[in-house]
Amino acid sequence: MTEKIYERQSYLKELQTEVTDCHEEDGKVYIKLKETILFPEEGGQYADTGMLICGDRQIYVLDGELTGQAADGNTDIRYRVSEKIAPGTTVLCKLDWDTRFDRMQNHSGEHILSGLISKRFGYHNIGFHLSDKEPVTLLVDGQLSEEQIMKLEEDANRIIYENLPISDSYPSLQDLAGIDYRSKIDIRRQLRLITIGSGERIVDICACCAPHVSGTGAIGLIRIVSVTRMKKGTQLSILCGRRAYVYVTHHLSIMEEIARDFSTHVDNVQARIGDLRRENEILSERLDEQVKESFFRDIKDGKYDHCVFTQDTLSAANKKQVYNELVRLRKGYVGLFWGSDESGYRFYAGGARLSGKILAQSMKEALGAKGGGSEEMIQGAVTCSRQQIESFWESLG
Repeated sequence: MTEKIYERQSYLKELQTEVTDCHEEDGKVYIKLKETILFPEEGGQYADTGMLICGDRQIYVLDGELTGQAADGNTDIRYRVSEKIAPGTTVLCKLDWDTRFDRMQNHSGEHILSGLISKRFGYHNIGFHLSDKEPVTLLVDGQLSEEQIMKLEEDANRIIYENLPISDSYPSLQDLAGIDYRSKIDIRRQLRLITIGSGERIVDICACCAPHVSGTGAIGLIRIVSVTRMKKGTQLSILCGRRAYVYVTHHLSIMEEIARDFSTHVDNVQARIGDLRRENEILSERLDEQVKESFFRDIKDGKYDHCVFTQDTLSAANKKQVYNELVRLRKGYVGLFWGSDESGYRFYAGGARLSGKILAQSMKEALGAKGGGSEEMIQGAVTCSRQQIESFWESLG
């Protein structure tokens, strides 16, 4: 079997080794190596990529995967490569280090957060995915409040500042029974444990097959960028290391640009936005009142008959007042509608001293309307066109 050098020496970027097997399968070329520094896809983390140098040949390692049964430890590794290479060939294996280190930063950061969540709340990490393009996601089987999440992020970064050691170990099955460690599955074989901290300062112990940084300081920064609450728990999206730095600097540059537009300091942006929001609310209320009064005048002047279409932006209270004005000034059934032919329309409908229930039934039969109400007024929604609504109202006479 391939010797997994990456488990013990995660910072090793080059290794001279030997190709032990090469075959083609479904039009793809696969090889095996005697020893390897290339991590295969496993445990929620993508496979390493790199290059094999043999004389003047450069053969690209495109992917890697486990073969065999992982549950009992009877596995080997094969790599998909760009071209064939004869078994027995000595090659210099070069790792795509920047990608590997980025993944190590994010994976080690995830261990810190998952360890803190486990120790403090007893929740388990039941889902983990480390994408190269999206934030790392981890799903825990419990609900976390906003305050708890903020404290977790603060304490995770404090652990980074301490620069605690991160080490691996392979305890015997007998020793394993006395160790309190995290694991997503029950594996009846010798495990590789990743320990963050040492002595009396142990942050986390977790069964893991992936390479990690050698100390928490190498993670640099942990940032929780979003939280999704689900029935089965809480999903955190996180960025660590270089990705967290890029995220923070990008959003800070946006804030600085906004501050320049406001001709103020970054620290004052939130207050300025609050002022603008309040000004906008006042202007919106004034505009809403003006639109309502405009409808009142148009109804009084006879511009509208019994069926009126208004803007969805008109407040609910003013929509109701426009409808009441229609009822007051028009005989027969009236209707106030807002929406569009594409999304459908909401409505208030009825008439003075007329049966709203009879109107509701007629609208259901003719327009497929859904809703209900009282004898005085019904409300609901229709998914037909404005022309169909107007034609129906004309049929009411």
